[in-house]
Amino acid sequence: MTVPGLPEVFVGRDAVRDGVLTAAHLRGPKVRRLFRGVYCPRSVRDSHELRCRAAALTGEGALVLTGRSAAVVRGVPLASMSDPVEVIALPGHRVNRRPGLQVRRVVIDKQDYEPWEQISIARPERMMFDVLATGSFIRAVADADRILRAELTTQARMTAYLEDRHDHGVVRAREVLALTDPRAESPPESELRVRMHFVGLHPEPQLHIYSGRKFIARVDFAFEEVKLVVEYDGDWHGQGWALSKDRDRMNKLSKEGWEIVFVTKEMMRDPAAVLDMIEAALRRVGGGSARRRRAEIPR
Repeated sequence: MTVPGLPEVFVGRDAVRDGVLTAAHLRGPKVRRLFRGVYCPRSVRDSHELRCRAAALTGEGALVLTGRSAAVVRGVPLASMSDPVEVIALPGHRVNRRPGLQVRRVVIDKQDYEPWEQISIARPERMMFDVLATGSFIRAVADADRILRAELTTQARMTAYLEDRHDHGVVRAREVLALTDPRAESPPESELRVRMHFVGLHPEPQLHIYSGRKFIARVDFAFEEVKLVVEYDGDWHGQGWALSKDRDRMNKLSKEGWEIVFVTKEMMRDPAAVLDMIEAALRRVGGGSARRRRAEIPR
């Protein structure tokens, strides 16, 4: 049931004051509570962006939306409905902790945020810094790849932004940034690239392969010197037209002497086995017989 006069997110006491709802309605089936005192109609689809907008109505006006939450608002879906809304509390302001609100108390420069809704939102470089500096190392690379691919910022701008900073997490942010690549087309591709990097494998991502002047295929990863392709086979590859098109380009690559290693989502549950498979394929095609030095992926 919809309730006329209610916006997608609203402060409960305001709706009661205006006579749109009663206090009893706030405890009933017509609305859903997002934060203490902030609600949405039950018919509204819940999402992380909706929860960000709800966070702006909590009365905690001294907040800056940042990190993956700011990325969602800017069009890059890095957080789910169940993830907490990431905010920075501005200096000199007391902010009450609330379930679903992840509050950080760190220094943020005034030029690093701008007005948004009833609070503020981090500008792209500050937003990206908070993504680079938080979460697991692999997730940070994958999320940063998506931000770069969406062209919200660039590697060059981020390098300049981080250059003279001494914030907590800036060393980790630089390490993650060094491994980003906006050519990545999915988080699993980013993960596979990072895992290969840490065992000493450095294929060329998104390589265009030609036979003479004729374009044959663009592949996820290629060891061009030994004609070995590594393809991440996402869910869409098995769907109708995509399967047919994919098999056609793989056949063309095989005809030109390329060997192809397929990696699937299920296989990535055991990344060590995937790396062993790729290394075995490299040895088979003459890409080296010695086992490569494996380094631990930072946390």
